[in-house]
Amino acid sequence: MALIELKSLYKEYRSDDVVTPALCDINLEIETGEFAAIMGASGSGKTTLLNMIGCMDTPTKGSYYFDGENMSHANEHARASVRGKRISFVFQNFALIPEYTVSENVEIPLMKRKLTKQERKQCVAHALELASVSELAEKRPMHISGGQKQRVAIARALACGADVILADEPTGALDSKTGAEIMQLFTELNRQGKTVILITHDQNVAAYAKRLISIEDGRIVKDEKL
Repeated sequence: MALIELKSLYKEYRSDDVVTPALCDINLEIETGEFAAIMGASGSGKTTLLNMIGCMDTPTKGSYYFDGENMSHANEHARASVRGKRISFVFQNFALIPEYTVSENVEIPLMKRKLTKQERKQCVAHALELASVSELAEKRPMHISGGQKQRVAIARALACGADVILADEPTGALDSKTGAEIMQLFTELNRQGKTVILITHDQNVAAYAKRLISIEDGRIVKDEKL
């Protein structure tokens, strides 16, 4: 059984009497431990697809299964539970809280879990070590570089022990050298067993993945192993 399975999935957005299709007849399976890149032009539906996989949205029609569980019409509590324990996001703009230290930012996804303060500290320390930013623990985002911010964002995604990392243009705000370092980190995390799915418009970034999914006008037009 695939970890992620989308069957004949459609997504439409309605505003008054206007219906805007975002995803059309998506059929997709992703196995545990895959590293997939989703490519497409602006407005192609790739971000909507990533949000669907990440349980941030529900389909208008069709089915989405995560690890055998039908999430298509799951309530927000059920979807939030999956997001909090099994799936983590990494965003292009890092989404760090400037008033918090690096450690405090990484700790955020752990706050809703029934962990002691010491257990949270251990999780944070381990995540910072994995992302190679332990020395930044007490700094604030304004005092670190863009590449370091993205590593902190990745550490935050790792802190809760999620199986799946979803990355939305993770190198879009970085120079090419720093972007390559971030992609090497994703490659290493995938080698360690994490399922990584990212969206990008950059062929050089997509080349790090082992599978390329191309989307146009809300439809998958190509799906190939690299």
